[in-house]
Parts: sequence; C-alpha cells; structure tokens
Amino acid sequence: MDKVFYEVDPFNRLIIRPVGRRSRVKKFRQIAHGKFIADSGNNLFYEVNKSQGLDIPQKIGFIGKYALDKNHNLVFTLNKWNNQCEGNRLTLKAKIIDAKSNEIAFLINSKAGESKSLSYIMKLYGSWQADKYNRLTFGIERDRGDADSLVLSGAWEINKNNEIAYKYGKEHQDIIFRGSWDISERYRISYALDKKVNSGFNFKSSLGTVVLKGKEKSLAFDIGIGVSKSEKLHRKIIFSGTWKMAKGKELIFETSDIEEGGVSLRFTKEMFDKQGIAYIESIIRDKERFIGGGVAFKW
Repeated sequence: MDKVFYEVDPFNRLIIRPVGRRSRVKKFRQIAHGKFIADSGNNLFYEVNKSQGLDIPQKIGFIGKYALDKNHNLVFTLNKWNNQCEGNRLTLKAKIIDAKSNEIAFLINSKAGESKSLSYIMKLYGSWQADKYNRLTFGIERDRGDADSLVLSGAWEINKNNEIAYKYGKEHQDIIFRGSWDISERYRISYALDKKVNSGFNFKSSLGTVVLKGKEKSLAFDIGIGVSKSEKLHRKIIFSGTWKMAKGKELIFETSDIEEGGVSLRFTKEMFDKQGIAYIESIIRDKERFIGGGVAFKW
C-alpha cells in the first residue's frame, strides 16, 4: 500500500500528498474541503465534502496521539498504521472555548470553499487532573486503552469566586473550571469537578498559613506551578472562616468557601509550634498578640 503524507493548511483543511511526490507543484497536492471530527471514543476522522470529485475516501481515519503545542493548538501525531507516515503531525489551529468535568471543546475555523467560511466545534472526552508540576491536564480516554494528555502549559489563577481560571493567547481566552475545594489529604489541596468520573485537580501544597486581616480569619495554602524547567509560579488559595478550640489536641476551622453549606477542618496541635498555637488561641479570642501576616504550619 502506497504511503500518504497528510498535513493541515492555515485554514484547517486536510492536504493529501502521495509519498515521493512532495513537490510544490499543485497537481501533486490535493486540498480536501471538509472538517475534522472525533467520535465518542476520541478517534479522529476527516469528513470530505461530497461535491469535490476527488479520488479519496469520503471519511479518512487516523491513528495516533493527541497533544497541545506551546500555542495551545491541537496536535495529532500519526502512528505507523495503514498508509500513514509515522511521525506525521496534523496541527489544528483550534481555540479552546469550554472545559467541563468530562470534556474539552475546541472551535475550529476553516473554509467550505474558496470564498465560504466554516466554523465548527470538536469535543474530546476524558477527565481533568493535575500533573506533577501542578499544571492543568486533560486525560483523553481512548478505545484502544491508550491515554493521551493535553497539558495547559501556562499558569492558572484563582478568580474572585474562588474558582480556577486559565487564560491564554493574545485575546486572553478565559476558561473557567467550576468545582469545589477539598483539603482532606495531607500535603495536598484538591479542586473537585466531578467525583463520579474522578475529574479534578489534586495539587501538591507544602505549607499552610493562618492569617488575620482585620476581623477576617483565614487559612491560606501556597501552590507552586512549574510552567517551565527554570520558572515556577506560585498561587495562594485563601479560605475565610472561623477558628474554634476543641477538647484535646484539635483545632477546628469552619468555612463555607470549600463546600456549599460549609465544612469543618480539623487540625492536630502537633502541626503547629507553641507560637502557632498561641497565635490561633489569640485570634479565637479576638485578641491577636502577634504582629505580622500570620503563622505557618506543616500540612
């Protein structure tokens, strides 16, 4: 079977070249008008418009792996299968327009003809996770049992509603992740999107800080995001609430910033030194004894 070299033009149309004929002469270069689609198993296809009269299949399937490049374009690298050229990359200039707990949606702008524009949405299905650098990552589920990852390589932020927001591109495209915070695991702070499909971000967090600003008593956590080998940015998650002393060696922090209806977090006094315990006792009694931004503890 003759090999075929595939590529994508600036208008997100598929270009087909037989191997050995990668000449710039137009007769050896076929532009197929159509659109890229992904099925429920995240398999990638290109549907060719019927009216073109090209000697190519109506629907072309590809086998390979998904990824995002540094500009957040969707890249599909072909495997050694059928008439594909191994390592051949299809780069779709697609814009991420939405992210739900089990899907990510891309807007693809193309041309239906020489003068007619075409815009459509392509979705991929899976779940969101945080990688070892605390970057937002979408794991794509595949029918063949493979797992591909789309890594949002920039740094995320926390908006005024305590939600995770990701901005990218010259137009500062804003993607909002709606979920709930959880601090049930030591050295970790999680943001759950959908617990049923295990979708959410489980971030590494080394230190917590008890802070007092005016009458507001807060609990803050620092999360480092590795955006490159040499650059690490930090985000601070702040929860407002009320501290209480429990019998024995426990401190209780009650907050409504984590779950609707509120939640109580319990801390053992071993997490704090003597100064830290005294600090919390002082803010519980509304008599802060220490000057400064707060006291850190090992979480």
